[in-house]
Amino acid sequence: MINHLDLLIVGAGPAGLSAAVAARSCGLDVGVVDEQGAMGGQIFRNLHLPFGRDVLDEHDKELGLQLFDAFHASGARFFSETTVWGADKNTVFCKHKGKSEKITATKILFTTGGMERPIPFKGWTLPGVMTAGAAEIILRSGGHISADKEPVVLAGNGPLLLSLAMHLIDEGIPIAAWLDTGRFSHKLGSIMHMGSALGDIPYLKRGMHMALRILKNKIPIIQGVNQIEALGENSLEKIRYQKNSKWHEVASHTLIRHENIIPRVQIASALGVELVWDSVQRYWYPKTDEYGRTNLNDVYMTGDGAFVNGGEASINKGYIAGIAIAQDMGVLSADEGALRCAESLAAMRKTCKARNYLRYVFAPNPDAYKVPDETIVCRCECVTAKEIRDAVREGFHTPDEVKRFTRAGMGPCQGRMCGNALAEIIAQEQGVSVEKVGMLRNRQPFAPVTLGEYCSLHAPKI
Repeated sequence: MINHLDLLIVGAGPAGLSAAVAARSCGLDVGVVDEQGAMGGQIFRNLHLPFGRDVLDEHDKELGLQLFDAFHASGARFFSETTVWGADKNTVFCKHKGKSEKITATKILFTTGGMERPIPFKGWTLPGVMTAGAAEIILRSGGHISADKEPVVLAGNGPLLLSLAMHLIDEGIPIAAWLDTGRFSHKLGSIMHMGSALGDIPYLKRGMHMALRILKNKIPIIQGVNQIEALGENSLEKIRYQKNSKWHEVASHTLIRHENIIPRVQIASALGVELVWDSVQRYWYPKTDEYGRTNLNDVYMTGDGAFVNGGEASINKGYIAGIAIAQDMGVLSADEGALRCAESLAAMRKTCKARNYLRYVFAPNPDAYKVPDETIVCRCECVTAKEIRDAVREGFHTPDEVKRFTRAGMGPCQGRMCGNALAEIIAQEQGVSVEKVGMLRNRQPFAPVTLGEYCSLHAPKI
């Protein structure tokens, strides 16, 4: 594969590709690894294929194609199907196309992006229930979302639902209802932050255009939904939801739920990067400066994996980080570095300020975690909400303590799917804030790896 690099970038989404372009322009030897078979991340997934391009709007498609062209012209190396499962100082351990590898680098930049906030609910393991991200992957991979028997139902609270609704409309897929789980008080309170959105009028217009299309297509938007249940024998048959303390039902074989995006912090947590709690969006994120520097020497983090501001902001964030890394390596002077990233820095600040409005509009509703006792929270180990609450009553008050008592978070996903819900339920049971409860501590390896693979890179040579 490769032995040593000036800069290794983990993640080939908007931030990672942009950082590679910037670092290569300064003469650094750059490699980018990603677990997917092609570059682009979630935002520009399958952009190299016709059906991937067809789903994106013209603005995002143009941004993505320009970024791809710049990356290909930069000379940076890309290694697909590479899963990073460990790191130690300036060394990364990974599996590349089935073979364990070790890569050393002077600097390491993690641009692992965000993920949809998993919220457990009754029936969320039934076939026919999926996230908005999963639905997007199906559409961008040339697949089809079935609505032959009944129209699909959208549920949740987040801007990705708007985008997905546009794609479903374009594909001619009927939508029976949109169950809005956001709090009206959050949306009302967001008005005081609306001024920041005026800093990016084109983006505001795109959002308004999507909202108008929703209205034009007469999609029923049911607000104030605070409980959702997916019901069926072997697959989804109907959705049950609560509004104003009354239960309602809608028949459907496809439920798509989305509760906004949160940073992927498992690697940051395992490496010991300092994390900060965002009380508005209710997630932990790595503490970095504007240039992606963390509290660890030679380790940088940027893009939505550092703080969620979207793909356009991530492109600028990545470029800024790439220049900053070259400066930190002594390749650029401080003045030259400031000059090179000035335009991207100004654009990033403007974009992030405008996106800040959405943090308040789509602030999550903590009541979404008030799930029935029988609800499975940890899908890997089949741990229910009741078992978690019982553990708290037994005297286990942190996610790590409850994990050891119940095994919640010990499965192959290492708490990615249940970690946030685990902390929220523990906090609710104690009547304290999630920040006080803390988060589930992640440890290496970041991804499942066999003992043989681990020993092949760590065992002493005899």
